[in-house]
Amino acid sequence: MYVHSNNLRTTEKTHPSGTLSVFSTMRAPIEERLPLWEDETRETMLGLKVSSFARESISSTMLNSSLDSVKMTAIKGNEHVVERSDTLLKTNRADTIAFCLLNEGRAFYYGRQGMTNLQELDAVIYDADTPFMYGFKSSMAQFVFQVERSEFYRMTGKETLDEPLIVRNSETPLLGASRRIFSSTIQALRNGKKIQPKRIEKGFTEVFQQLVGPDLRDPENAYFVAAKEYIHGNWHVPDIAVQDVAKSVGISERQLARVFSANELSVGKYITDVRLENAYRLLTRGDTQNMSIGRIAQHAGYLHASQFSRTFKKKYGITPRDARYAAPSTP
Repeated sequence: MYVHSNNLRTTEKTHPSGTLSVFSTMRAPIEERLPLWEDETRETMLGLKVSSFARESISSTMLNSSLDSVKMTAIKGNEHVVERSDTLLKTNRADTIAFCLLNEGRAFYYGRQGMTNLQELDAVIYDADTPFMYGFKSSMAQFVFQVERSEFYRMTGKETLDEPLIVRNSETPLLGASRRIFSSTIQALRNGKKIQPKRIEKGFTEVFQQLVGPDLRDPENAYFVAAKEYIHGNWHVPDIAVQDVAKSVGISERQLARVFSANELSVGKYITDVRLENAYRLLTRGDTQNMSIGRIAQHAGYLHASQFSRTFKKKYGITPRDARYAAPSTP
């Protein structure tokens, strides 16, 4: 009996700021797994021909989440090959640009320009309406970002990619930044937490523009974008320091200071500002009115509420308590 893909998909968490759906072939009969996976990718990503010679066929799980302009997919499974042929393109156009980040395993990408091997944390960015074959040589995990062609044009000024762009993890800290954006978003949705779609899309847009734009080989700007994303992903950590940020992007503290100085910022102040902006949001949001100011201070990475209050007042000119009572009670 054929199992419909809808029976293998669950909506794990739904929130006004994002929905996470989960699909897995694990419970499907082995002989039905390939067509089921093809059905699911066609419905949630793009039409693909899927092949696997593994005894268990394709044994994989897919998580999907969509924001306003970015669609994110996480896939974890066994060895398999996906193909988008000229024949398939005639009946299934996608009109998107895809950014695939290999999170685990080894893979190859084969297009009209030839074949390229990919190692863990390498990425390939390609026009989804060009033929390609993408194969995973072992157990794998990958993150896929998709943006519509019109959004890609808005981001980069380009209507398409003339050829696939292969980005090596050794070349730029931006792939690590992409991984953090995706991981933190999925984790927040799985935990039922409210996310900030505009902040996530802004971060991804900055990373994406840097990767595909004319300044791809500009390391200073890449370090700046990656450092900011690290801070936005770790603002709640109490002991986050400049050295942690520098280590995350692979440069010295002195070089990181120069990078921020070139943008008329300091690393320490940027960390403080991000902490306080998020704390202000928690103070003034309707659904966090029951959180005490002390708890919000801790959530923003402050070990002492008194230090939080002094720093908050210095930035905003009012105390955290005044900010809470002055705000309308909206979610």
